[in-house]
Order: sequence, then structure tokens, then C-alpha cells
Amino acid sequence: MTEAAASPGRLLQLWARYKHLVALCSFIAGAASLVLIQRQEKVAQTLVVLLPLSWLIAAFEPQWLKLAERARWLRHSPLLVRYLMQALHQESFFFTLPFFLATTTWSSAQPLFLFAMGIFALVSMIDPLYFDHVVVHRGRLWSFHAAAGFATVLAAAPMLWQITTATSLWLSIAAGAVLAVPAFAAALPGRRWLRWPAAITASLLLAATLSLLRFAIPPATLRVHNAHAVEQIDAEQRTPGPSVSSVSVDELNAHGLYAWTPIHAPRGLSEQIVHQWWHDGQLVDSIPIEIRGSREAGYRTWTHKSSFPADPRGDWQVRVVTQSDQLIGIVRFTVR
Repeated sequence: MTEAAASPGRLLQLWARYKHLVALCSFIAGAASLVLIQRQEKVAQTLVVLLPLSWLIAAFEPQWLKLAERARWLRHSPLLVRYLMQALHQESFFFTLPFFLATTTWSSAQPLFLFAMGIFALVSMIDPLYFDHVVVHRGRLWSFHAAAGFATVLAAAPMLWQITTATSLWLSIAAGAVLAVPAFAAALPGRRWLRWPAAITASLLLAATLSLLRFAIPPATLRVHNAHAVEQIDAEQRTPGPSVSSVSVDELNAHGLYAWTPIHAPRGLSEQIVHQWWHDGQLVDSIPIEIRGSREAGYRTWTHKSSFPADPRGDWQVRVVTQSDQLIGIVRFTVR
């Protein structure tokens, strides 16, 4: 065997030995980017540029395989392309996981989304699962492409293009639905000429389902830090008073109550969020707030409510949500 012929094989052996470092490095890069973006570092934006490009490259994987089959000198290419797909999937899932971990509201349905993304990330690391059950099945492989595209756009779009969280959600749903069309076409039974219209219909249904379940999708670039209810706020210094978890009816009627919610957002991002005041599971009031990204300590926001029902006793929540109803955080207190 010549040195030229042995070289690709040697590269494959080295890749097989060290490829799991891709997942670790991607996760570390994602965590570092989360911190750097809050500190307005250009390096973080450079890192996330690779993610949209990666799933676009992954979308053309069948064409790469066909090219490799036609040329004898590319005899190692099918395996290399599959390793590349694995690396790109690991990069996408493990890079975005720190963002979802930081923005998930654990007392909501959002941990289910995080669990699903974690399953995709874990499978992309385990060779027997990934190569024996994902790569060999076109529908499953394109499902990974769709999930990676969805997660990447959701996390990267607000940082790269400074678009609102709501707009990035719709773009990520559209990207996931488009990349899911080949997955449905491969999975659905029937004649070939019927599968594609059915696949497009199924993808539209998927997009509709994701839009209905958007409350369970964490806003990857918005997170609340140290949110709580307070009885007073120094508006000039923009600092809150002591946190309260319980307040009497007389105190509530006399002074009202503030919901203090500092929000971390990417630099340059400007959008509207909403404070929803809930009493015993019923929506009582919705107050919109404009936020801007850039401060390391978060954009300090609050709302003051002084008008309450005749009997305000019970459990209260102030849910901080985006314009697309994605939950950012919750403030809880009790009126006794």
C-alpha cells in the first residue's frame, strides 16, 4: 500500500480515537460563547457563524456520498462524510446545549425540550447507535439534520442578526420543517410520487405543532437572573428592595407590589417582553416592557401592580414571556 493510500486510513484511525473530543470542545465553546456574548465580545459571534453553515452543509450529505461513489480516489470519502456529519451534529447540539441549560425554566414544560435535545446529542456521541441506527436510515439521519438546524437557528439568529426572539423562533421552526421534509419522505409508506406531497403536509403539521408548543421551548438567548417580588424599588439607582415571598392583603392594597426581573440578552438586541400577572391559575394583567441587550448584569426591568381583585388572597405568579409566549422566568409570591 502506498503512503498516499495509507494516509486517509491513518487519518480515519486518528479520528476514530479522538472524535469524541468534538462534543466536549463544542460544549465548552458554547459555554464560553454564552459568557462572551454577555460581555459583548466579537469572538463569540464569530464562533456561532459556523453553526448555520454546518447544518446547511449537512443538508447536502446525499450529494457528497454520490460524488464519493463515482470516483475511485475518493474511496474513503463515504466514511469521511459520515464522520463529518457526526462531527457537525455534535457541534450543533453540544454548542447550543449551554444556551438552553441557561435559559430553561425548570418549573415549566421546558425541561422536556432540553431532554429531547440531550437525547439527540447523546446519540450523536455513541457510535453503535449513530452509525448502526441513524446514518443507515435516511429518515432518521434527516431527523437529526432537522433537529440540528432547529436548535442552531434558535440559538444563533438573535446573536448574529440581532432579530427578536420571536422572529428567531419562527425562523427555526421553518428551518426544522424544511429539513424534515426528506425525513418524512423516507419514512412514509406509499408510492414515490405520493410521498413527497405527504411529506410536505407532514412538515407543515410539524411546524404547526411546534408553534403550538412554543411555550415549552426556552428562548435560547434570553434569561432572567435573580428575579423576585419586592415592595419597593429605587427607580433612580435602579435597585430593588428586599425580596418578599408573602405579603398581607393590607400591605398589598397599601403599596402594591413590584416584579423585579433583570434579563440577560445579546448585545444590540431590542425587543418587547411581557409581565403576565396570574392569580390562582387565572391571567389578571399583562404589562409589556421594552428591553435592550448589552449589560453584563442584565437589563434591569420591573413592573408595579397596584390594582388587585377584591379578594387577592392565594398564590400569584408573574410570568416573564416573549412576544411569542416563550417563558423566560417566573416570580412567585403568596397573598395571605
